[in-house]
Amino acid sequence: MANNADIGAFGFADGGERLCRQDRYARYVAFMQRHREAVWKMCARFAHSDRERTKDMVQEVYLVLWLRFDQLDDRYGEWQQRQWLKRLTRSVLVDLYRRAEPEPEALTEQMADSLPDQSADYAGDVEEMLAVLTDDERRLMQMRLDGYDGAEIADALGISPSAVYTRTNRILKKLRTKFERRTR
Repeated sequence: MANNADIGAFGFADGGERLCRQDRYARYVAFMQRHREAVWKMCARFAHSDRERTKDMVQEVYLVLWLRFDQLDDRYGEWQQRQWLKRLTRSVLVDLYRRAEPEPEALTEQMADSLPDQSADYAGDVEEMLAVLTDDERRLMQMRLDGYDGAEIADALGISPSAVYTRTNRILKKLRTKFERRTR
């Protein structure tokens, strides 16, 4: 019988903890081998097929997956496990995007620079117009300005492509209304 000094953190005696870690690692590697193509595709779409950026994103997803791997229930079927991984990947990608998201002042400058006449009046107008948008609306418009298409935005925000289309039109209508009031 093993004494208390021989029992590891998981309550296993004689190296059982090491075996438990090895089993977890083996299950993790097998899981990632089954789903690596799906993770790569999601990251590549989000990175606009920039290979180096995609690699960084995949690495971040793998790290978070390792940290949360115990949350994956083995009783789930293959489809449920894949959906869990997609949600996790989407969450990591959105977090990466938010960390890289420019400050509102940078967004104002970017939108003002995209206007035909780059006078100082436009920058003030754009800043005032952005004030009517919520954080989610600004995030969606920033992704549009960054060149993401509707499907990529939908993946990143966890909404449907039709919701992206609808929200974009509502945002533009809101901005148009605000601009028309300002020019009267």
